[in-house]
Amino acid sequence: MANTEDGTNVSIPIIFLKTPSVGHKDPYTTYFDCNPLSPSSSYEPFYVPVLEHTSNLTPIVTMLSCYHRSKGYQQNACESFPYAGLIFTSQRAVETFASALDSLLPNNMFDHDKTPLELLQHLAIPLYAVGPATARSLEGIRDKHMPCCRVRGGEEAGTGELLAALILRDYNTLCNGPGSACIRCEDGEKKRLLFLTGAKHRDVVPVTLRSAPDEQSIDVETMVVYATSESLSFASDIRNSLEATATAPVRWIVIFSPTSGESLLRALGWLKGDTKDGWRIQRLVDRRTYIASIGPTTRDYMKSTFGFDVDVCAEKPSPEGVRQGVEEFMRTEGLTP
Repeated sequence: MANTEDGTNVSIPIIFLKTPSVGHKDPYTTYFDCNPLSPSSSYEPFYVPVLEHTSNLTPIVTMLSCYHRSKGYQQNACESFPYAGLIFTSQRAVETFASALDSLLPNNMFDHDKTPLELLQHLAIPLYAVGPATARSLEGIRDKHMPCCRVRGGEEAGTGELLAALILRDYNTLCNGPGSACIRCEDGEKKRLLFLTGAKHRDVVPVTLRSAPDEQSIDVETMVVYATSESLSFASDIRNSLEATATAPVRWIVIFSPTSGESLLRALGWLKGDTKDGWRIQRLVDRRTYIASIGPTTRDYMKSTFGFDVDVCAEKPSPEGVRQGVEEFMRTEGLTP
């Protein structure tokens, strides 16, 4: 049982292997703080970043500055914008985009009546996002800088495949609707979408959009706006987190990607080289530590590559999905206070 005999409150550590959101309280912290397990037990969120991110604002700033210098400000802001919409498949891309916009705050570098940010206030294009966390981050930018834009995807598009299918439906509907002037060029051709992403990324979204039947296909330009590398301090950081929670009767680690899952096994010494057998003895010894996966892609990678079975796979890649999976597991295993 995950409580003390005298019935006092029990803190259940939940360690998220991700970088916490920048500029606002991370949605996982918000959700788990506001939804305790029971009146006598609550969650204690920790964050251990697996990756380090280096933002590159230059291509975004250059694109917006070129748009501004082309005197698009003298025309309809939407019709003269070079892209029909923007695609984001990570919070890091959203944060980099936000930093680029903040770097363009009104100053004396622009000699026209309107700055690029003022033009964005009148832009009405779709902003496509994978998963609810990315959508929430994007909504913050929309509200601040691009109030006429629509955020699409989110909860209903938790994977690249689902987002690509949604874009095909949404974009082609817009092309044939009353607002098509924002989607088509002056010659009637469809405008491209801009995919803002990291140096290492899956191509499922642009490939799916380009390979659709001719009348449905959408051209996509990829813009690399950040780079990632494994955190040099991850191994020591995760060990420190586990030492800090060593007295907890139950604790959870949530992995958000195949990279974070593999890094976890290696950092804890649960792998012997590249074999699939090194983790089993350790898991038999330590049954206070449980592993949850954010979704099936990471779960399947851990199983196929290392023979490692996560304890929980969230049905939805969201705080709600993780909590539901964790609590169903704890009830089934008799771990709920």
